[in-house]
Amino acid sequence: MGTPKSVALAVVEGLPEVRIRSMMGEWLVYYREKMVGVIEDGQLYVTPVPSARRLLTQAPLRSPHAGAKARLAVQNTEDKARLVALFEEMWEELPEHKSNVKD
Repeated sequence: MGTPKSVALAVVEGLPEVRIRSMMGEWLVYYREKMVGVIEDGQLYVTPVPSARRLLTQAPLRSPHAGAKARLAVQNTEDKARLVALFEEMWEELPEHKSNVKD
């Protein structure tokens, strides 16, 4: 189905240093240029790094779509301070963003 851009923007609205990028009708979410998760069907899913698992103890681990890696489904995305704290904690544990530009 795909998530409309307006819905994806509402999820990350007000979050500093966060950007989204369209990918096949859904959205990749970046914090300080590292991918923290995805927005699919209006739901935010984050990479299950240790800090995310520690902070989101009640979040179910599920695949955003068939064949996708399992991620933590974030509840209550309206709490922007909580999301910023989550992304900040996750940041050190995430891999560097790989550029598609070849030298």
